[in-house]
Amino acid sequence: MQTKRFDILLSQIREAMGEALSTIRSNKMRSGLVIFGVMIGIASLMGMVATVAGLEKNIEETISGGDTPILSLAKADFIGGEGIDEFKKRKNFTMDDVRAIEKLPHVRGVEVELTDHLLIKYKDRKTQFIPVIGSNRNLLHVQSMSVGEGRYFTEDEQQRRHKVAVLGHSVGKSLFPDEDPIGKMIRISGKEYRVIGVFENRKTIFGGFAENFLVIPYTAFERDFMRRNQGPEINVIVEDFAYMQQVEDDLRALMRMRRKVPLGEKDDFAIIPIDAVVEFTKSITDQIALVLVVLASIALMVGGIGVMVIMLVSVTERTHEIGIRKAIGASRAQITWQFLIEAATLSGIGGLLGLVAGTAVALLVSSLLDFAFLMPIGWVLFALLVSIGVGLFFGIFPAQRAARLDPVEALRYE
Repeated sequence: MQTKRFDILLSQIREAMGEALSTIRSNKMRSGLVIFGVMIGIASLMGMVATVAGLEKNIEETISGGDTPILSLAKADFIGGEGIDEFKKRKNFTMDDVRAIEKLPHVRGVEVELTDHLLIKYKDRKTQFIPVIGSNRNLLHVQSMSVGEGRYFTEDEQQRRHKVAVLGHSVGKSLFPDEDPIGKMIRISGKEYRVIGVFENRKTIFGGFAENFLVIPYTAFERDFMRRNQGPEINVIVEDFAYMQQVEDDLRALMRMRRKVPLGEKDDFAIIPIDAVVEFTKSITDQIALVLVVLASIALMVGGIGVMVIMLVSVTERTHEIGIRKAIGASRAQITWQFLIEAATLSGIGGLLGLVAGTAVALLVSSLLDFAFLMPIGWVLFALLVSIGVGLFFGIFPAQRAARLDPVEALRYE
């Protein structure tokens, strides 16, 4: 009995869908308006979701240091809520701190960064004031960077304070648009340095801005550009993730001793695991995604209201047709199904077109901002279900209105 009822229901749905498609073909303008409204809503939703997913993935890859376990040593825990006041009043770290940290158990290395914004010149070309970073070889691991042309400086060049520089991709293109930069002499704030390499172009959300820098040995930076009261940024590379907690505890004990923090007093520094930075960034992108989804939902709501209005107009225009169908035996359920499926079909087509349009928008944004395109499959299925659901929900009132029409009155309608 249940199988027979299901077969009857399936037959009614197929019949209603055929009638719905026939109606859509014969009323292209009206159908087009419904499809367009839903398409805009779904395109907005999927474009935003794919863009945010791509941004989140790109940010995670940019700041996570790949698969390297890293602890960042900072003057203030901005992630934990400490502000600029704490940062300003606390003393800087020193290179002696770096040398002490390097001796801790299970520390593979320490990356240091000394930074200032300086003017770079080559012949008659010059840059704006860009970040000049004094660092060591561990920069490559922590920042997940690689050299595309030439090479990075050696340990010997670092120890001997050689005046060598590795250019960010954008700086290389700006200063040397038509020639090989390797071996050329540039001036950094008036001091001559030899270019030995150019970093590969990284795909980040910041585009060329993120590649607008150069790196020199931190020892050369100390000698030529270090300001008074300037200290290094420190990132500690741990041998393995299994030792993260042990190294963090040892690092905290060491820094409290070196900075003479009294027993029971709060740390005047912060130790931030790299995964905490990733999680913090993800929480921000999740909040942005929520706002964007709400905005897209409003667009879908507007599209749904459009479905209802157009279907009400359709009911009015087809009153005589409904009367004929009822006169020859069509039940209320059949009339209801016809209009519901017509609305769901229209919004479903709009959903498919919106999915294509949203994907195109996300691809364009990822291309312009130079990050990998990412379209979550779960959201694709969700978008299609939502588009059909919009048609069904907003089609209920017009469908019920059509089903309640009196056949005699409907046949008199012209």
